[in-house]
Amino acid sequence: MKLKLLGLLFACITAAHSAPIVPDAQAAKAASMAADLLSRYHYKPTPVDEALSGKIFDQYLKALDPEKLFFIQADIDELAPARSKLGTDMLNGELGRPFEIFNLYVKRAVERLAFARNLLKGGFTFDSAESYQFVRNKQGWSKTEADVLDLWRKRVKNDWLRLKLAGKDDKSIVEVLGKRYDSSLKRIARLNNEDAFNTYMNAYTMAIEPHTNYMAPRTAANFDISMRLSLVGIGAVLVEVDEYTTIRELMAGGPAALSGQLKVGDRIVGVAQVTPAP
Repeated sequence: MKLKLLGLLFACITAAHSAPIVPDAQAAKAASMAADLLSRYHYKPTPVDEALSGKIFDQYLKALDPEKLFFIQADIDELAPARSKLGTDMLNGELGRPFEIFNLYVKRAVERLAFARNLLKGGFTFDSAESYQFVRNKQGWSKTEADVLDLWRKRVKNDWLRLKLAGKDDKSIVEVLGKRYDSSLKRIARLNNEDAFNTYMNAYTMAIEPHTNYMAPRTAANFDISMRLSLVGIGAVLVEVDEYTTIRELMAGGPAALSGQLKVGDRIVGVAQVTPAP
């Protein structure tokens, strides 16, 4: 019964994204206006040229697949023509290329996570020596589909081993990891054109310099609430990886970087409240 339910979940998620995510007219207008204004009035005016387009392209891929777990080199080669076009497209309010990249990311993410979940059926043995590079932000893209599937096999095996060392039996491990991968699949299923646009626009602003960010109306509202509550950012870019809030990037000169206690790949498992000494 559980396997049937898992299969139904995958079918529903696949159906949810059978139609590509597309930009709306408001997003196209916002992109054009942002490119025009920032290229002229930002404290660091940066022309929206081919050089900036390349930086946007790299930053966008980094935002979507920071650990290089989803795309393979053939995907990057296929998307490469967009590298020199993103800036001009943005000025013209054309978002077809970045949304094409986002849709491919969604497709690959669903494929990888479905493969990972399917591996749970067979379990794992640990009678051979293997290694897995957990922090992969400096690794290259997998060269072939076989390479990326083997990477995911090792990733799932590593997850399995961590739970086994924590005292979980095989049945519990399947349940825990199944819920983890299903949660990730559900998160992918909830992605929409606003998510695609926000990710792309932040890739653009951070390509200019790392302290400039684009805020959608919903994000801006949350930011205003945070400011009213006197919340102070730690100077780190966070991303959700396997249900863990993980540090993707430390902002130069920010509190997190200056502390020397945090690094890229660290998981945030709790936030302590420290009362200053009198």
